[in-house]
Amino acid sequence: MTSRKTARPWWVRIGVIVVAAGLATALVGAAIGTWMPMRRGSDALTATATRGSLVITVVERGELDSAKSIEVVNEIEGREGAKIAAIVPEGTRVKKGEEVLRFDADLLLKNINEQEVKFEQSQGKVKATQSSLEVQKNKAESETAKATLTLTLARLDHEAYEKGEYEVELDKRKGTLELGKKDLKEAEDDLEFTKGQVQKGFAPLEQIRVKTLSVEGKRYTVRQNESELRVFEKYTKLRKTTENEAKAIDAKRELERTIRGQAAEVEKIANELKAAERTADLEKKHLDRLRTQLEKCVIKAPQDGIVVYFNRRYWDESARIRVGATLDFQQTIFTLPDLNNMRANIKIHESVIKKVEKGQSATMQIEALGNRVLHGQVEKVATMAQNDGWRGGAVKEYKTEVSIADLPAEAGLRPGMSVEVKILIKTIDDALTVPIQAVTESRGKHICYVETATGMERREVKPGESNQQLIQIVEGVAEGERVALDARVRVAAELKASGEKADTGQKKDVGQKSISPGK
Repeated sequence: MTSRKTARPWWVRIGVIVVAAGLATALVGAAIGTWMPMRRGSDALTATATRGSLVITVVERGELDSAKSIEVVNEIEGREGAKIAAIVPEGTRVKKGEEVLRFDADLLLKNINEQEVKFEQSQGKVKATQSSLEVQKNKAESETAKATLTLTLARLDHEAYEKGEYEVELDKRKGTLELGKKDLKEAEDDLEFTKGQVQKGFAPLEQIRVKTLSVEGKRYTVRQNESELRVFEKYTKLRKTTENEAKAIDAKRELERTIRGQAAEVEKIANELKAAERTADLEKKHLDRLRTQLEKCVIKAPQDGIVVYFNRRYWDESARIRVGATLDFQQTIFTLPDLNNMRANIKIHESVIKKVEKGQSATMQIEALGNRVLHGQVEKVATMAQNDGWRGGAVKEYKTEVSIADLPAEAGLRPGMSVEVKILIKTIDDALTVPIQAVTESRGKHICYVETATGMERREVKPGESNQQLIQIVEGVAEGERVALDARVRVAAELKASGEKADTGQKKDVGQKSISPGK
């Protein structure tokens, strides 16, 4: 049988709150009394202005982080992302080389099979183009040799005619002409002899007519040979020489055209071969990249450590690293922190960040270690402010890393544990100080109320540095004088009495402004 608590009435709850508030006020007053002599006058709680060392510190809460942490990201490319198929629970201790996460590889295997087909096709194109190039080179050599032979023969024909055939033909025609002239002379001599015989009565007159016809025939043949010789010497030689020269020139041009044309065809196919080889090379690289991606589907621990998964949007359940989740390329999956080398990460408000520098000493308390105080120093101060977006509003804070020098061995600390860090800014010796509640700001002036024989005196003071409890007074208060600890209340009361609106809601005590940024 289960019991059920009865809700308290509202008036009971209000009473509890009032009692708790009163108890808290009493405890604060008691705590203040432990470090500063105070007395209560007729209407004021006061403290004495004293001299001493003023330690200026910046105190912020943060969380632990590993100073040496290996971050593992998703290296599987693709717009579809990588789907997680198996994963070890967060916080699991793993050894170097142990499997932490496995991605679904079905899509990659499909892409690899398709890419292998493309690569084989590209290799076939390369081989076919190589064969075509060899054939074209042989053809180019053959066509070039043929054109070269034609040019050589044309030049030989021209040279043979100039230096041989022409002379032979000329001599032949001249010999024929000389023979014709000889035959004509013999025919003429025979005609004269015949005429003498006819006159003497030894031959008939008919013989003269026959001999005359023979002479005329011989004379015609001589004239014809002379004409043919003139035409041969003047026209036939020039025509034949011009024709042979033209053939030689045309053969030379044909050779040049053949060389250029065949070279262009060879270059064209050679370019096709280069393109095919580049395509095959790209297909091979893509295939190799896919095979490498397949190997990256299994993620193993790069070192010993505890698995801490990275959640960009911790409030979004769908963004968690889990089985079935799809990760983008280069998205961080998990980290393996070195638990023996930890540091503290804190965020410091812009109002005091100028005081914090690398190398400053610091003390810290980790909640998991109770009241134990650890020591370290500021290692890094961010240059740019870290804005938490809509959750942080307009607050500008700077991430600061603090090392831990005396971290206990095997302390069992984990990243994310809470830590309070106190950074020592400086120490001001012989500083005149009062509690921060004794100084407030009104209309751009710093006001303090000092107890005198005639009552509380309102004074304008010049403040200096401050910490969480005390504020330095440079001018306006003397050592040993007692100051009221309700300066803000007194200013508000004075403004109300004069009918003016108090500005304490907009202005904080100077000490609180200096040491409590963003609070």
